[in-house]
Amino acid sequence: MDAPCLDCGEPMVIVMRDEEVLTVEPKSIVGYSITPIGVQGPGRAYR
Repeated sequence: MDAPCLDCGEPMVIVMRDEEVLTVEPKSIVGYSITPIGVQGPGRAYR
């Protein structure tokens, strides 16, 4: 994935293959997900 940082506009690169992260630039990339991963409950799809 090549994309600009939504905060500062600097380029970011993430290369993955078979669910393994191969390359990350810059090394200081962090991620955030608002999705409640792992939460069980009626009506929630299996993940």
